[in-house]
Amino acid sequence: MGKLLAENYRRLFKGKRFYIVLAVIVGVAFLYALLFYFLNKLASRVNSGDLEGVEMDMSQMKMYADSLLFSMKTDMPLLIGITAGMLIVQDFRNNTVRNKIIIGHSRTNIYLSNLIVSETVMLIYELAYFVAVLVFGGIILGFNEFPSEDICINLLLTLPVQMAMTALIVFLCNTLKNVGGFVLAITMPYIVNIFSFALAFLNKHEKAQELVREAIPTLQMNIIIGSDGVPEHAVRMVIMMVAITIISTVGGILLFNKSDLK
Repeated sequence: MGKLLAENYRRLFKGKRFYIVLAVIVGVAFLYALLFYFLNKLASRVNSGDLEGVEMDMSQMKMYADSLLFSMKTDMPLLIGITAGMLIVQDFRNNTVRNKIIIGHSRTNIYLSNLIVSETVMLIYELAYFVAVLVFGGIILGFNEFPSEDICINLLLTLPVQMAMTALIVFLCNTLKNVGGFVLAITMPYIVNIFSFALAFLNKHEKAQELVREAIPTLQMNIIIGSDGVPEHAVRMVIMMVAITIISTVGGILLFNKSDLK
């Protein structure tokens, strides 16, 4: 396992893709902060009457860096998938996986090493965005409530969701073993959101609707982001995401062990 991890980390940090996506994440944090800054300037001009013919009370619309902390949460799986998913798929395209098996590595260890590296990518990108918001958001906008207890807890609650999403990305890329799996992995959150309207069929069953929202990673993320405080069923939500991570990993290993590498 150690050699597999060392090789995967070497490939990860040697390639340009990891750093390009990292730069995009930091750049997005900076651009968001600038956008909010100019919107605040516009609101200030409206309130002061500098804009002729515009009469609106925008005193309550000042934007702080607090909201930036959650702005990239729903798009982060896409960026994680671009780096980690493509790293896995390239292994199959280059027959590297077959070579690893030939020299004695087990398929289980290969899968787990891919998962560990992918989860590492997730943590690095999450940390990079968080630090970028602290720096750019703090300097340009300032914070209002952060670091309040509720915001800190909700930030921590997003990590199990990202962990589950990353595990699903690894599952799809390892199972399909091609670019199709990669494409499906990075578009999965958006596909789920498109079909989330099906929850309307459960409008007479509020408990079932609530459980479905909490059990689907992208929908749970929306609950966390849209919550004024800590979600009521925070512990249950974490357990669900851990369960998805474990189930998808065990299922992925079983399928990978039985698959035929052509």
